[in-house]
Amino acid sequence: MTAPAVEERPESAPGLESPSLFARLYDVTDNVIYQVGHMGLVFGQVVYTAVRYPRGYWADARDDMYYVLKRITIPAFFALMGYGLLAATFAVAILIFLGAANRLGTVYLTFIIREISPLLTSAVVAGAIGAATTSELGSRKIREELDALRVLGQDPVRMLVLPRVISLITITLAYNILGILFTVTEGLVVVSTLGNIEPNSFLTTFMENITVPEIVGNLVKMTLVGLLIGVISASKGMTCGYGAEGVGRAVNQSVVICLTAAYAMDVLFNMILLATNPNVTVLR
Repeated sequence: MTAPAVEERPESAPGLESPSLFARLYDVTDNVIYQVGHMGLVFGQVVYTAVRYPRGYWADARDDMYYVLKRITIPAFFALMGYGLLAATFAVAILIFLGAANRLGTVYLTFIIREISPLLTSAVVAGAIGAATTSELGSRKIREELDALRVLGQDPVRMLVLPRVISLITITLAYNILGILFTVTEGLVVVSTLGNIEPNSFLTTFMENITVPEIVGNLVKMTLVGLLIGVISASKGMTCGYGAEGVGRAVNQSVVICLTAAYAMDVLFNMILLATNPNVTVLR
């Protein structure tokens, strides 16, 4: 009995070797769904572990926070101070042109505390700490340390991810408060030197417009932003490709996604805050 003939695979026509547009869109969509799903899974594991077993990781979080602060405090200080001075000078120049330099305190409340300081803090944290977190976890992945922990019965999320997420949330809150203090102080200096306005006028308008919902909303928003940056950075590190190229690509993607997510969170949270607290929108 003769064997059945094997049909030969037809050769692809010239110029059709590359995947079609539909195939490319399918691959991109599949990758996005996988990445978002893994980030959601990491988020669920972090929250479950932190609530279900709230002991054993605080010392690691403290050590990681101390390790990070030693290396980025000075660059973050100059970044926050430089951008705060730039924002103050820009705002004073516009208000002097409009003849309302004495209203700088009100302007500071509306665009420094709500927008500039949170976005600047997010950029500093995502570009420095988030990138370092992705790089470290990615390096552990390509060395198969994460698989080794699982084989030994350990949870990589509890041992490596949760302490770094807690550290990122704490540092994000601290840098946000530091950024607000810097920008307010620099606004006070700039308005008294360039605007020839009494510092008391700046402080009076600032304190008249600031409210408790504004302060609480800022802290809650930056807590969520720090959580987002931590989860995204850890997820990208744990799913990076192999080799130095895979880790470098994961770091770049992590920073871009963190900044996009922080901006989206900032806009969405501010919309909810202004809609649920109408008195915040009143400028005095």
